[in-house]
Amino acid sequence: MATEDIYDFLVIGAGSAGGVLASRLSASGDRVLLVEAGADTPPGRIPDDIADLYPRSYSNPAYTWPGLTADLGPIGARPGTASPFPQARIMGGGSSIMGMIALRGVPDDYDAWCDDGAVGWGWNDVLPYFRRLETDWDFDGSSHGTEGPVAIRRHRPQDWPPFCAAVGRAAARRGYAVVEDMNGDFRAGYGALPQSNTLSARVSAASAYLTPDVRRRGNLEIACSAFAHRLRFTGARCTGADVLREGRSETVRANRTVVAAGAIHSPAILMRSGVGPRKALEALRIPVVSALEGVGANLQNHPVLYLAAHLARDARQPRWLRPQFSTCLRFDSSADPAMRRDMMMLVLNKSSWHGLGHAVAGLGVGLYLPMSRGSVTLRSSDPTVHPQIKFNMLQDAADAERMRRGFRLALELMDDDAVRPLRHEIFTAGYSATVRRLNRPGIRNAAVTEVLARLLDGPPAVRRTMIRCGISRGERLGDRLVSDSELDAAIRRHTFGMYHPAGTCRMGLPDDPASVLDARCSVLGTEGLSVVDASAMPRIVRANTNVPVMMMAERAADLIRAG
Repeated sequence: MATEDIYDFLVIGAGSAGGVLASRLSASGDRVLLVEAGADTPPGRIPDDIADLYPRSYSNPAYTWPGLTADLGPIGARPGTASPFPQARIMGGGSSIMGMIALRGVPDDYDAWCDDGAVGWGWNDVLPYFRRLETDWDFDGSSHGTEGPVAIRRHRPQDWPPFCAAVGRAAARRGYAVVEDMNGDFRAGYGALPQSNTLSARVSAASAYLTPDVRRRGNLEIACSAFAHRLRFTGARCTGADVLREGRSETVRANRTVVAAGAIHSPAILMRSGVGPRKALEALRIPVVSALEGVGANLQNHPVLYLAAHLARDARQPRWLRPQFSTCLRFDSSADPAMRRDMMMLVLNKSSWHGLGHAVAGLGVGLYLPMSRGSVTLRSSDPTVHPQIKFNMLQDAADAERMRRGFRLALELMDDDAVRPLRHEIFTAGYSATVRRLNRPGIRNAAVTEVLARLLDGPPAVRRTMIRCGISRGERLGDRLVSDSELDAAIRRHTFGMYHPAGTCRMGLPDDPASVLDARCSVLGTEGLSVVDASAMPRIVRANTNVPVMMMAERAADLIRAG
């Protein structure tokens, strides 16, 4: 980092957006500095748990912000209290630790952005950028790319593990179509999940866009373990940022600064720098640069609830098939046209990398079009104090009702003649402290979970006790009709949030009080400042957010370069 010079572009955050931006913006010869609070993962030295086709890295605390918590809302064992909320702090961001699901969402998602004032972000506008980023191993034509840096592939139906294949047969009996291409055929139906990996390794934004050739560019600098905690302004013009590195704060100057720190940290950086709700900033004695009420508001996430099953031995995923996910069911919660394709059921033939995970399958009922909204607010102007995060999940009655319908469908599929012979007890499963602890990669956990798996394979009474008291603190659901009230109680206790926060610096029309960015991702009321990440989404997409965020960065790089 050369603090005495002025960079053309300063990119804050090297996640799914930042890595793309640094690569594309530096391609034209402009001088770019990319800063990342976490460690680097240079080519040839990518840690095994990040490269792994099974996302073991997700459970490694070295790759996430320590001490970050969130109040999920009226759900969980202790509603209204904060619980750990992992967010990536590593080169590649979430693309280096999450599940490698490479969904785009549905065209209506992006057309709705246009309706919200993000003109130029409709489906026909963004499709070329989805195509630009990918090399799809299975499909080509007008809907897919064949020359992009991100490999996208799917498991062939003949390779689906037994539980996944059986759930597909059960879905077909309920009238669901077979959807071969979830990124080009947007019907409700069952099919393979697209994944961002090769046959041997994860493909992250870092490995795809910050290749050895890109890193050798003389005009690109990468500074890791460098926390950009506050923006610098001269009047309303952003002139760079203060960056904490090796215990010292240095000021980096740039003609244009692009914040790509994610939907939690991007609004926090803006607010600490004087861009946000006036009253809240003044209460913390932060000088106001641009009073924008929408900063930190509009927080969205995908709620999920897992219905787990202990598998018979011959129904388990073969060891040669490493990834966590193979298939999914996209479905409608109701006949309401506004709620089409609002639910996703992720099908796991194994639930973790270890022996216990091989013995437990699951159906993840995800609400991909939530109505509930939360917020990110500052507790302090001190950058070492994490912001307050409130999701308010399932606070909207329609969200709770749709989760119940999805859970009911999961129970039906578990009870289907194709699935029932493959499993023993079914039970709700959450991401408890015990599960977090066992999922951490290591020799000890590998040994412990093998022992637990053998105990689960033992007498049914032992297995039921372990399910109730040990491995998940879940609720065993017998082969009986479960009442709506029981379902509602289970949903409230065991729903948790995916790690897809979005919407806290939303794009929109400049005269909309909720807008933070214009349709070019520029921060309203400022000059020389942009935000590009999931926080810019007016509405969360019906997809895991990694690939949509990379698409946004591809398009935003063009918009930013064009001025």
